[in-house]
Amino acid sequence: MWPWLAVPAVAMSLGWGLRGFIGGGPLGAMIPGAMIGLVIAALLKQARQAAWLAACGALGFGLGGQMTYGQTVGLSLKPETFWWAMLGFALKGGAWGLAGGAVLGAGLLRGREGWRDRRFLWALAAMLAATWAGWRLVNAPKLVYFSDPLNKPREEVWAGLLAGALAFLITAAHGPLRRVAWRFALWAAAGGALGFPLGAALQVWGRGLEGWRWLDWWKGMEFTLGALLGLGLGIAAWRSRWELAAEAGESPQADVSLPGSLLLAAAAAVVCIGIEYRMPLRFNYSLGAAVVLAAALRSSLIARHVALAVTVTAFVLDFVENTPALAGAAGWVVVLAAAVLSAVWVSRTHDLRILFLGLMWSAVAASLLKTLVPPLLTSPGHLLTEALFAGMAALCTLWIRALPPAADEAPAAPRVAS
Repeated sequence: MWPWLAVPAVAMSLGWGLRGFIGGGPLGAMIPGAMIGLVIAALLKQARQAAWLAACGALGFGLGGQMTYGQTVGLSLKPETFWWAMLGFALKGGAWGLAGGAVLGAGLLRGREGWRDRRFLWALAAMLAATWAGWRLVNAPKLVYFSDPLNKPREEVWAGLLAGALAFLITAAHGPLRRVAWRFALWAAAGGALGFPLGAALQVWGRGLEGWRWLDWWKGMEFTLGALLGLGLGIAAWRSRWELAAEAGESPQADVSLPGSLLLAAAAAVVCIGIEYRMPLRFNYSLGAAVVLAAALRSSLIARHVALAVTVTAFVLDFVENTPALAGAAGWVVVLAAAVLSAVWVSRTHDLRILFLGLMWSAVAASLLKTLVPPLLTSPGHLLTEALFAGMAALCTLWIRALPPAADEAPAAPRVAS
């Protein structure tokens, strides 16, 4: 049983730590989301659905990245507001896990009895409507508020995400295996509701330790949250292994030329990244995620681009934005080159292990570059974090390569398939 627990926990912890350094926000949360989607596909031997599950994981966990929690950390550092902050972390972590687990769990039902593409689309619409309602009725008027109400108050959205995840689940989880979707959602919610306050409390404790303040305790919070989210998803996968023993197939799909594939990648990037950067809506990423998830239903190539090419492009964009030497045209050349190279790689690669390793190690490399390129980030605490990134990535590499291949893997795919 241990691989079902260890691999998701370490992979999600690593991805979450990377998210906090080379991404942030919903686009950064796509890193651990895509990684866990591929890990779950490997554990459950769902090779044919790997691209789809990676997209569900990336976009599902990206939803929670819209929440603000920096000021909640500030509240946790004050004794008089510590427990209020812990409650906030539990609610925010639970909403984050519920949203990500719901989309990933519902995605596992694809192609099985009771699944309908139209029902999934209606679920996305219900998610958007409920997200708006929860945000408008609870978060906007600050009825239950976990940020600083006086010093530059932040606009929260956790209630909207919680309502949206529940509406999505109620609509999408249908058929004999609907309990699988609820299982993934609830176990991920439990991991988030436990992991976020535990990680936040660890940070408070660590900052008070004389002689150990040089450690990156914020990163410890991220590692803790990621590990318990991954552990929850691993438990859900373990408990679902017999129900999902027979792999769901995909309908035959037409070939797409490489230029066509690059256009699909560009469209996915424009929707995911463009809406996140440019649309003045508190839950703008939810809208973009719904659009690209609907498109990913039609094409596994779009799903691969969304989960991998867009994620890589986003963290390269973050690197460029934080590197003074790449200001202006030079930075856009780097971003465009990374976007094209990642899209070409995704177009030609179908093996889920290679996709996982490529995403993970490219993110680790981006983190190392961000550390070593001026302005240098060479504090002892950060260098230890980089060493942990490399060590966790090495462990994940050994484990993902050791997992037994799916007995019913699909035949080799054409060079470029939609």
